[in-house]
Amino acid sequence: MSSTDLLLYLQETDLRTPGTRAAIALAARLGARLDGLYVADLPAAAFSLPEAVPVQLEETRRRCAEAEEHGGDWQSLLASHSLTGSWRVAQGDTVQTVCQAAAGYDYLVMERSQQRSDAPVGFGTVSRCVFGSDRPVLVVPDTARIDDTLGARVLVAWNGSRESALALAAAAPVLQQADDVLLLDGSEMYADTIAVLPPPGLADWLQRHSIKARIQTLDAGPTHAAGALILDAARAHRADLLVMGAWSRSRLAQMVLGGTTRHLFMHGDLPMLVAH
Repeated sequence: MSSTDLLLYLQETDLRTPGTRAAIALAARLGARLDGLYVADLPAAAFSLPEAVPVQLEETRRRCAEAEEHGGDWQSLLASHSLTGSWRVAQGDTVQTVCQAAAGYDYLVMERSQQRSDAPVGFGTVSRCVFGSDRPVLVVPDTARIDDTLGARVLVAWNGSRESALALAAAAPVLQQADDVLLLDGSEMYADTIAVLPPPGLADWLQRHSIKARIQTLDAGPTHAAGALILDAARAHRADLLVMGAWSRSRLAQMVLGGTTRHLFMHGDLPMLVAH
């Protein structure tokens, strides 16, 4: 029996989305359990007008009841891929609910819209869950093309930060099964802007964890250009998954100064397994 558990957060009950396909592909690769979670959002602001509370609660109950009816569809989808898992429905503040639920899982999977968002990059639902869940998050752009072989060709973006170390460790089970892993070492680019960890002996760490990877130095240059360089490298590598730390600098600094995470969240077209 698998000891790996995945949680997929669904904004809608449509099960044909790139996020769902990515979650299924990752679960199949890891032989993991996959649970689906739908949250009928009920933010604290809903209680600011007492007279509106009954209407808000009734609408939330209606959405929960409708979502519960998709449990059978979820089980059929899992069965068609020889997977197991459950269908979960909850109500409450979306970010708080997802972060609380994710505490019991190894990975959280979330789809992110590249065209519309509820907040600037770094402050939207996905970004806040990356910060608050304390779990590695597979962020799936809604424009991504997802194949069943997700995780076969992986690009790891390493900059020596705590976040990139967390992402690398979290991705180890995926990297161990990958057909081709390329690790881009850009730690020298970031030495003056973030607290770079002492040399971790990357080659030795990868070997000890049975990960076959090529290490390539990311060409020196301004850190604000790293995002574009990483995307170019991912396309050249024909990667179907990017592994990286998220928000090595504060969200506000990334908004004002730009940053790799912000660039990749805005322009990335492949799933990203990130950790903060």
